Amino acid sequence: MANTRELRRRIRSIKNTSQITKAMQMVAATKMRRAQVQAESGDPYAQTLNESLKRLTSAVDPTLNPLLQENEGKDIGVIVLSTDKGLVGALNTNLFRQLLAFQLRVVNLRFYTIGKKGRQFVVKIGKELVADFESSDTVTFRQSKLLARTVKDSFLKGELKEVYLVYPDFISTLRQEPRIEKLLPISADALEIETGLTNSDTTTKPRGTRDTFDTGDTSSNEFLFEPSTSELLDFILNHSIETKIYKALLETKASEHSARMIAMKNATDNAKDLVEDLTLSYNQTRQQAITNELLEITTAQAALE
Repeated sequence: MANTRELRRRIRSIKNTSQITKAMQMVAATKMRRAQVQAESGDPYAQTLNESLKRLTSAVDPTLNPLLQENEGKDIGVIVLSTDKGLVGALNTNLFRQLLAFQLRVVNLRFYTIGKKGRQFVVKIGKELVADFESSDTVTFRQSKLLARTVKDSFLKGELKEVYLVYPDFISTLRQEPRIEKLLPISADALEIETGLTNSDTTTKPRGTRDTFDTGDTSSNEFLFEPSTSELLDFILNHSIETKIYKALLETKASEHSARMIAMKNATDNAKDLVEDLTLSYNQTRQQAITNELLEITTAQAALE
């Protein structure tokens, strides 16, 4: 009976665990839907902002703004967006694997992290951690402005030659891919690529129906800029950096909740399968014990006769 008692205890324990993972799955699903809506709602705005920035950069001399020019800095700044907690499957692992491949090609890295897992990774590989920002469940634009100001000031001072943004990109509920995006300096080629991606079909990033904008050829259009083209360009450049970081934060949250929902669903399904196997073992053990008792009684009765 000791074996059956142990099996009953394990079955009860696994059932309790499956109830917890099921609850975590439902919570993550609710948060994921909210984060997904936020991440998708910013796509048209980011697209229009890129188009406006593309028009401005083609209308002015790029040497007038330092955010468009390379400097003599030696270090490369890397902003790493990760999660605070685990139970997200291979989300952080894939992100750090991509980051390791990147840091093998580039030396003199300086890291800026949001999320406990990213901070622990930077410390583990022995790289310089310049700043670590708090990660909260609610993403605010103020946080992206603070981070953008930090890296932008270092870039303008010549401390950083380039700045990259590393985060898990939310493709779909079942797919999140690590992405490395160049943040500074802003180049016209990058704007061409980003504008082309946002105007392309959703096969690259299937998120359902999305609004698209037909810009056409705007190179020949004349616009009147106030107060001046250079001041407007400076404002939009700074706002574009803040918007990219904010959008990446939203993508990270959507990826985190989606990965956690899938991980908890898999854990719940595995717990159910394990309970079924243990129940079968319990019944077999119990049946064997009953059979042995019957054999003992029959044998004793035959010996008395």
